[in-house]
Amino acid sequence: MQDDRLRVARPAGRASLSLVIPAYNEELRLPALLGALRGRADAAGMELLETLVVDDGSSDGSRRMLAEAEQADERLRAVFAYEENRGKGAAVAAGVARARGDYVLLADADLSTPLEELPKLTEALREGADVVVGSRHVRGAVVERGPLRRKLTGGAFSGIVRLLTGLRVRDTQNGFKLLRTADAQRLLAEQICPGFAFDVELLMRADRSGLRIAEVPVLYLHDARSSVHIASASAEMLRDVVVLAWRLRLRNSGTQPAAPGPDVARRP
Repeated sequence: MQDDRLRVARPAGRASLSLVIPAYNEELRLPALLGALRGRADAAGMELLETLVVDDGSSDGSRRMLAEAEQADERLRAVFAYEENRGKGAAVAAGVARARGDYVLLADADLSTPLEELPKLTEALREGADVVVGSRHVRGAVVERGPLRRKLTGGAFSGIVRLLTGLRVRDTQNGFKLLRTADAQRLLAEQICPGFAFDVELLMRADRSGLRIAEVPVLYLHDARSSVHIASASAEMLRDVVVLAWRLRLRNSGTQPAAPGPDVARRP
């Protein structure tokens, strides 16, 4: 029986892709996002079936803009899952639950990792990965315009995450991730962290279920207009990671945090 992962390599009967993008108070950045998405039909050998932009209880004009854009683009699906802000993880889970493609690509509203980087992720699928992470922290990655303070904070957070969780992924927080929709729906259905640390939970659950994770270098363009306050967000994420490490790793194993093992694939 042919492995489901190999469908992306077939010239005929191409796999379909759902793009899921969470959005919260993105009124200023939505026009650029919607413009970048308009007219896209091909996605690195996959058929772009739909783009689900999930509004996470925005209080600005985002909901109106998405509703109008949906009428003009048959592949755009505006998802209004929550009246109040729930968190990035909750928004992603709501979008993934509605995805209809064979694969799902998670991306951020600013497209800080451009969609043109997708072929690097699909190539990792062909090589046997189940979950592919676009990374800013492995050799070959290019980070443009990122402030030094943010880079240092990200590096420190990455080290703590690997120590607590056992994951070898160096960049859990970049929003650019590709995996089978069925796997994403199964993993996110168990979500306990609705905030920014949902990425860590997703990867921990994938690792625990035996999925092979690959980390590939990508281009990352920092957007200074981001509404995320790095200091408060980092503190919240660290707290959530401690909870995740306890609930998903330590409570059932009785072990202490150890150096990461060799069970996660990382591409140079």
